[in-house]
Amino acid sequence: MNIESIWTRFTWGKAALLVFSFLFLINILILDVKIFTKKEEPAVITPSTERLQPEVTTPSAEIVETNLCPPACLEAISEAISPGLAQATPTPEPTTSVPTVKEFYIPLGTGLTTSTTWVELPGVESVIDMANYPNVESIIFEASMRIPTANGRVYAKLYNVTDKHDVWESEVYAEGPSGYRAESGNITLSSGRKLYRVMMKSTMGYEAILDSARIKILLE
Repeated sequence: MNIESIWTRFTWGKAALLVFSFLFLINILILDVKIFTKKEEPAVITPSTERLQPEVTTPSAEIVETNLCPPACLEAISEAISPGLAQATPTPEPTTSVPTVKEFYIPLGTGLTTSTTWVELPGVESVIDMANYPNVESIIFEASMRIPTANGRVYAKLYNVTDKHDVWESEVYAEGPSGYRAESGNITLSSGRKLYRVMMKSTMGYEAILDSARIKILLE
C-alpha cells in the first residue's frame, strides 16, 4: 500500500465523519425543537372558567359587614345631609282657586211698537226659576231702545205673566234715534218658576224699537 492510497482513504474517512457529525447535529436540533414545543404548550392554554371563577366572586357577607359604617357613623351622616335635603326640596306653590261665576245674563229678545199704551211683546220673554239662583245680591232689567224719528219717548218694563202683575221698579225709558241702554234699579223676581215678558209703549205713537233686553242677576 502506497502513500497516495493511504491519503485517499484518510480523506474519505474524514469526509464521512464530517457528514455523520452534521447529520447528528441536525437530529439533535430536531429533537430539541420537538421537546421544547411540547413543554411550552401548557403555558399558552387559556385558563378554564372553573379556575377563574374564585377570582371574580363577590366578597362574602362577613367582609361586607366589616366595611359598613357603624350606627353612630350613619346617624352623623344623616344629620349632616338633612339640611341640604330640606333646602333642595321645592316648596309647593300655593294653589289659587278659580272664582266661580257670580254674574248671569238672561236674554229676552227684541221687538217694536207704535202703541201709546202698554202692550206685551209676545216672544220677548223668558221662564225663570229663582231656585236656580241662591244668595242673590241684585237683579237688574236692561233694555236698549230707540225712536228713529226722535219723537217722544219709548218705555219698557217687565211683566210677570204667570202671576199677572208688573215687576215693580223695572220700568225704564229712552229718547232719540240712537240706541240707548237703560238700566232699572234693583228689582225682585217672585220665587218659583215664572214667565216674564217685556211690555212697551211710545208716548207719541211713533215707531219705537227694542234692540235688546235682558235680566242681569248678581250673586253674593
